[in-house]
Amino acid sequence: MPRTLPNFIENLQDPELAPMLSPARYISLLEMDVETLARNARVSVSSITKTPGTAAIQNHLRDNLRVIKAAYDVSGGDLAKSLRWFRVESLPAFGQRTAEQAVSAGRADDVVRLIDSLHGGAAG
Repeated sequence: MPRTLPNFIENLQDPELAPMLSPARYISLLEMDVETLARNARVSVSSITKTPGTAAIQNHLRDNLRVIKAAYDVSGGDLAKSLRWFRVESLPAFGQRTAEQAVSAGRADDVVRLIDSLHGGAAG
């Protein structure tokens, strides 16, 4: 597992898909199965494996990265902590869903705003 967000993003790049992100590499790095990513991206499993460059998949991966980046930025650069929070931490503001689940529901912007407001409250 990469230790920094830039390394994580670099590991998501596949020369065969450039400049797109690789769903297969995302699955591997986050230690998830293809069914979970397909469900979260709201596409079929075959879309993940056969047409990884589709807009729905790429938009979902980018939304995940925006939220992970926001968490990484406020975590002091702790990628492992950011990914754990993204995948596991229940968020009361989202009905106890995780950030990953909220992004799947189309609420990436709301999750980023929540991170910003929590960080602003802690700093202010």
